[in-house]
Amino acid sequence: MSDTVSDFVIDRLIEWDLHQFYGFPGDGIGGFDGALERGERDGKAFRYIRPTHEEIAAFMACAHAKFTGDVGVCIATSGPGAIHLLNGLYDAKMDNQPVVAIVGQQGLAAFGSDTQQQVDLERVYQDVAGYVQTVVTPMQAQLVVDRAVRIAAAQRCPTVVILPADVQNLPMEEPTMEHWVARTGVGYASTVLTPPQGSCSVPPRC
Repeated sequence: MSDTVSDFVIDRLIEWDLHQFYGFPGDGIGGFDGALERGERDGKAFRYIRPTHEEIAAFMACAHAKFTGDVGVCIATSGPGAIHLLNGLYDAKMDNQPVVAIVGQQGLAAFGSDTQQQVDLERVYQDVAGYVQTVVTPMQAQLVVDRAVRIAAAQRCPTVVILPADVQNLPMEEPTMEHWVARTGVGYASTVLTPPQGSCSVPPRC
């Protein structure tokens, strides 16, 4: 199992066959930056490309999606850094390109305090993203990352995963079996049903 939530997010993106990330560092995404550094040192199967600005990272992720057909991934810090992603994410939205943005945020304990660079990121991204969610517990990370990638690919739109600064460094926890815990997996479910031999074939309803 991955050591921290940030390590898990990186490992999960690799499981989704996403191996090229575009990002710019900052305090609000520091835990994730540390996981990227550990991953590079350990030889994990990804390449981290750091342009000179968050906006460029988002445009590069969108261009990656356009030229490869794969989901693009961009990374930014909290506050103004997160807002800088908007132009590139709108480019992805307008051109129907799949992009997942990993974005930092102030720590959960500071929510509601108007602390430095705290922005209501879910509201900021509401118009541009087909899915935006803040990870508030380690067990939730699996669901949020899987849904972000799956929705970006299926609906060809940008999606956003928000990682508060303290959550980034929490030990990762596998989802438990309680009924209120969601568990997901990597991959896509087919919408075409193959009926048993000898039965009538009825097209599934959408």
